[in-house]
Amino acid sequence: MFNLADKTHLRVPGLLSVGAALRTLDRIAAHAEAVREPEFRLVLHGGEPTLWPLQNFEALLSRVRQLRTAGLDLRLSMQTNAYKIDPALLPLLAEHKVSVGISIDGPAIYNDRFRIDHSGRGSYDRVMANTRAIIAAGYRSLIGGFLTVAQPEMDPAMFLEWAGQLPVPRVDVLWPIEFHHGNPPWRGLDAGSYANSPRYGKWFAHLFDLWWQRDDPTLHIRLFFQIVERMLGSGVHSDAIVNDEAPMFVVNTDGGIEYPDYFRAYADSGSRTCFNVFHHDLRELTDDPGFAYCLSLKDRLPEGCRSCPQVDVCGGGFLPGRMMRGEWPPTRESVLCADQKYFFSHIQSILAPHLARLSMPAAARNC
Repeated sequence: MFNLADKTHLRVPGLLSVGAALRTLDRIAAHAEAVREPEFRLVLHGGEPTLWPLQNFEALLSRVRQLRTAGLDLRLSMQTNAYKIDPALLPLLAEHKVSVGISIDGPAIYNDRFRIDHSGRGSYDRVMANTRAIIAAGYRSLIGGFLTVAQPEMDPAMFLEWAGQLPVPRVDVLWPIEFHHGNPPWRGLDAGSYANSPRYGKWFAHLFDLWWQRDDPTLHIRLFFQIVERMLGSGVHSDAIVNDEAPMFVVNTDGGIEYPDYFRAYADSGSRTCFNVFHHDLRELTDDPGFAYCLSLKDRLPEGCRSCPQVDVCGGGFLPGRMMRGEWPPTRESVLCADQKYFFSHIQSILAPHLARLSMPAAARNC
């Protein structure tokens, strides 16, 4: 589990029980029927979900099949570090249409600084070998892409070259979750000086420029596609952009229903609630102040964001960056505000001539 300020993982069982997993599915099905919402997305996450025994997956996915047959459009994905995958799990995932995302933090020289095994050895070579093994076994279609976190010390050109050579060239690059008002990205520096040269914003902008110049649509960087789509008028939104709502919850190994993982970074037990799948209906969550906040982010914009020209894309900033210990609900601008403003403005400047051309009369465009 995430192990920044939050230490909940030390106080709950190491594995989710089958009973808690099946109870979660029952709660989801009952809620979907009650609110007449036939679609639900379930992500098998962790920790490391592939540590779950195969028979547990079989029980879970058997119940998923029953719910789908009953009319629930239940979409499943799994996020794994791919360090150790039971080959017998692959046909089961394929049969039940469970897509797989692989977490890896860039080229080996960067990944192996953080992602190490219990012996202190880097995981990169083993993860990539397992990825190739999945493909060789005929399950390439399972791999939805790779998930990595932005690292400003990484050369964007090296990162892009690495991403283009992945066996499945689909990458999602995440904003770092560890920054909040108790741990801003400029810690130890002057905030104003950082705002004039925001590390993450400049790194993302440089990477975008290289990706844009490469002009290769087969290299799919999810965040970039989503921002371009949004600036072209799409209604697309995610937890990285727009931030009009965060309609999600986490079920921990003890059955506890928790706030999104964004709340883990700034305080121990920051994601914990009084709810549990064994005792509470999902409809009860909407009356909780924390979940109510997540479901109404568009109405909870920090004051300084309301007149910002990037608010349609930014939506008030990456949620973890708004957190401040002892303050609820969050009201401050994100500590990544300067980074995101720099990055989104940069993309807008790149797209501006193209957007202007699209708005011209057809005769003028053909001149």
